Amino acid sequence: MPQRTLDFGISISHEPKILSLSSIPESTPQPILAPPSARSLSAQWISCIAMLLLSFISLVDRSILGILSPVILRDLHLSAGQYGTAILVFSICYMLANPVWGLLMDRVGLFAATGLAVALWSLASGAHALLSGFLGLCVARGLLGFGEGATFPAGLKAVTESLPPERRSFGLGLAYSGGSLGALLTPIVVVPLALRWGWRSTFILSAAIGFAWIGGWVLLRVTGLYRSGAAAAQIQPIKSLTARPKWNRDLFATAAIYGLGAAPLAFGLYSAPLYLTRILHQPQAALGHLLWIPPAGWETGYLFWGWIADRRRKNALATGNRAVSPLGLFALFAAGSTALCLIPYTAQFPHAVSIAMAIFFLVMFLSGGYVVIALAHGATTQAAENTGFLAGFSISGWSLTTGVLMAVVGRMFDRAEYTATFWLVSALPAAGVLLWRLLRDPVPSRQLDLPA
Repeated sequence: MPQRTLDFGISISHEPKILSLSSIPESTPQPILAPPSARSLSAQWISCIAMLLLSFISLVDRSILGILSPVILRDLHLSAGQYGTAILVFSICYMLANPVWGLLMDRVGLFAATGLAVALWSLASGAHALLSGFLGLCVARGLLGFGEGATFPAGLKAVTESLPPERRSFGLGLAYSGGSLGALLTPIVVVPLALRWGWRSTFILSAAIGFAWIGGWVLLRVTGLYRSGAAAAQIQPIKSLTARPKWNRDLFATAAIYGLGAAPLAFGLYSAPLYLTRILHQPQAALGHLLWIPPAGWETGYLFWGWIADRRRKNALATGNRAVSPLGLFALFAAGSTALCLIPYTAQFPHAVSIAMAIFFLVMFLSGGYVVIALAHGATTQAAENTGFLAGFSISGWSLTTGVLMAVVGRMFDRAEYTATFWLVSALPAAGVLLWRLLRDPVPSRQLDLPA
C-alpha cells in the first residue's frame, strides 16, 4: 500500500490497523470492574438493610410458637409429640423451599420472588391466630416454613446485586444478622404481648409486620433506591462462569462447608437449654438471662468475620494478589469449634455456667463466620444468575444436617451421653473443611481473577 509522507517527516499509511488480543502485552492487566457507578453509598446498602429486616421478621415469626408453646399446647389440647410433628413439617418444607425460591429469584428476579414469599409466610403466620387443632397447626407451619425458605437466598442475591465484591462479605453478614438479632429480642416482645392480649394477638402482629415490610419493599423499588442488578452490571462477564453449569463441584463444596461448619449453630440454639437445666441445674427462670448469649455470638460473628473477609480482599488487591483462599479461616474456625468438647469436663467447676456460656458464645461466633465466608466465597465460583440457587441449595444442606444432628443429639441426651455428644458436634466443622477441600474445583477460582 503506498504511503504519503508529510513535510515534517511523519509517515501515514492508508492501510487500516486491526488490533488483536494477541497484540496486547501479557503483562497488561485486564480490567475486571467497569467504571464505578454514580449511585450513592446509601443506595448501595439499602437492599442489605431491607434483608436484615427480612431475616429479623423471619426469625420472629418462626420463634413465636416455641416461646409460647406451653400455653398454646394447653389451649389447643395438643401433646408434645404432636408439637414435635408440627416442627418436623416446618423443617421439611423449609429445607425443600430454599432451592425452589433460589431458582425462582434467578428466573423472575429478587423483587417479585421475595415479595411473593413474604406475602405467603405472613398469611401463614397470621393463620396461626385461627388455630383450633393439630391439622391446622401442621398446615400453618408447613406454609410458614415454605415461605421462609426464601429468606437466605434473598439475602445473598441482594448482596451480589447491590454491592461490589470487596464489600460483599460484610454486606452478607449484615443482611443475615437480623436472624440472630431476632433470637435476642423476640422473647422480650412476645411474652408481655401474649400475657396482656393473648397468644393469638402475637401472630396477628407478626402478619401485619410482614405486610408492612412488603410495603417498604415496594416503596424502595418505586423511589429507585433499590434497582435490581445495579452492582452486578458493573462487573465484566466471565465466559468460563457464564457458561458454567448450575450443578458443579463448587456448589457441593459450598453446601458441605456451610452445612457441617455451621452445624454448631443449631446445637447452641436447641441443646444449650437442655444441658443447662439437666446438668448445670439451672431453673427455667434463669434461662431467660442466659440464652441470649449464644445468639449474641452468632450476631457478632456475622459482622466481624464479614468485615475481616472484606479487609483481606482489599489488602490482596493492593498487593496484586487477586485470589485469596478462605482455607486458613475455615481451619481457624474448625480448631476453635473444638472448644465445645471442653464443656462437659467443666461441669464440676465453681463457675461452670459462666464457662459453658462463654464457650457457646465463642463457637456461635465462629459458626457465624462459616456462614458468611462460605456463601461469599461460593458466590465467586458461580455465574451471577445462579447465586440465589447457590444460597438455597447450601441452606438446604444445613437444614438437612441440622435435622439429622438434632435427632441424634436428642437420643444421646436421653441416654445421658453428654460428653460424646459434645465431641461429635465439635468434630463436624473439621469434617466440613476436609470435604470442602475434596469437592472444590480450583480451576474456576483461578479463572475468576477475583478475590475469593
